[in-house]
Amino acid sequence: MQKKRISLIGCGTLGKIFLEVFEKHINKEYEIDGILIRTTEHIREFAKDHNYFLYDSIESLLERKPDYVVEFASANAVRKYGKQILGAGVSLVVVSVGALADEELYNMLKREAKVSNAKLYIPSGAIGGFDLMRTIALGQDAKVKITNLKAPASLKGAPYLKGRTLSLESEEIIFKGNAKEAIQGFPKNVNVAVAASLAVSNMEDAEVEIHSVPGQPSNTHRIEAENSFAKTKIEISSIPDPVNPKSSVITAWSVVALLKNLIDPIQFF
Repeated sequence: MQKKRISLIGCGTLGKIFLEVFEKHINKEYEIDGILIRTTEHIREFAKDHNYFLYDSIESLLERKPDYVVEFASANAVRKYGKQILGAGVSLVVVSVGALADEELYNMLKREAKVSNAKLYIPSGAIGGFDLMRTIALGQDAKVKITNLKAPASLKGAPYLKGRTLSLESEEIIFKGNAKEAIQGFPKNVNVAVAASLAVSNMEDAEVEIHSVPGQPSNTHRIEAENSFAKTKIEISSIPDPVNPKSSVITAWSVVALLKNLIDPIQFF
């Protein structure tokens, strides 16, 4: 079987974790073609050591015709490159799911994928249960609430908290609103809320609470979804990225799990 070819946009801590897990679990079915990133000497050496091609533009990436592009860069990269990638018929895995809180961007990427027959994949990231959430969403009365519990350090720099000092002793509910409002106030913290709200309902229907919890050792996400025939509560705690505590290490693993599922003869939904 010919290997599927993968290109990366961005290669920070999560990208490097992905590459390590990739080599252990799916390197017989896929191969890494190259990386598009603002190059530094460190990245040049990293790419050379692993025999990864370094693209100097999105055009050079697409010229090599990968089967999948995995974005590990930023919401801005999704806005900048998403349409061009999908328009070229290349499937895109979006890690910076918060970008899709922009309804205009989301709908545009959806249209582009439909026309080109490419796919836009949203990995489970730091949560799970998309299958159950989408099943519940079939009911017209579906509701969802997402509660995020994070240490104060992981919330540092959020626009919503400008001028506010978080307690280092007591738990605080620092935000209540919908997912659309949450991504505006916490653009680097609520990928989970955006992904869950897309799976179950929409940005304005999904209720979001963000808690600042001093001493919290993990990023904890609690999702409650229900309709007239079912109710579920999903809670997942994951280890923060030691370099960027706003992200969870499991996010990189989830991309590998997604790619593995795509080529397995037995599919899990």
